[in-house]
Amino acid sequence: MTTTPEYSAITDWCQISGMTRTATYYALARGELRAKKCGRRVLIHVPTGLAYIDALPDATFNIKAPKAA
Repeated sequence: MTTTPEYSAITDWCQISGMTRTATYYALARGELRAKKCGRRVLIHVPTGLAYIDALPDATFNIKAPKAA
């Protein structure tokens, strides 16, 4: 049984969430993610981050029908 940490470093957050580092820093700048500073490290609040991802709109896909031969 694995548990999700309360806070994680940016690298670990990217693995947990699937977000890129750039997208993470932009979300931090917009105030959409919570973080703490511990020395030089940025620690993302994981439960808030996962709630942020869960609140994003669902993906939609438009698939074109193949052309008849």
